[in-house]
This record gives sequence, structure tokens and C-alpha cells, in this order.
Amino acid sequence: MKKLVPDPPPSALLLLDPPAISLPEPPNTQECNALICALTLTIKLTSSVLLDSPQGPVRDAMGMNIRLLCRMINALNKHVGAQGGSQ
Repeated sequence: MKKLVPDPPPSALLLLDPPAISLPEPPNTQECNALICALTLTIKLTSSVLLDSPQGPVRDAMGMNIRLLCRMINALNKHVGAQGGSQ
């Protein structure tokens, strides 16, 4: 059966794989935890807007922002884990 509405073309932006983030001089554990909370809230709010947005460059950019924020959260979590969870 032929689709009534074709799939949108893939976005070049979403095909990019953001680089891993490393923190050469990361903040202390308390600051890391505060940053993780702020970034998680930002992801939650951005995700809500992303889901309500039509296909296009703005939605693609928000998707990439979420991916980058997730990479930053992972880097902060690795640092906190390496420090034993407290400083």
C-alpha cells in the first residue's frame, strides 16, 4: 500500500554523531550534581517543545541540543563516579 504522507527526508544534522565530551578540569562533586540537575531539567523542557514542533530545522536543532546535553551529563556522571560520589 502506498503511503498517503511520505516520510520526511532524513536530516543531515541528525545523522551527525556528537563527539564525546571530556572534562579536563571538572567541577567538584557538588557542582557536578547541580549541573546534572540543571541539564536534566533543560532536557525535559526541550523535549516537550521538540515533541510539539513540526518536522524541520528547528526540531532537528533541538534534537541535537538534547544529544549534546546528554553527552555532558554522561561526562559529569563519569567524573562523579570516579570521585566516589563525594568530595
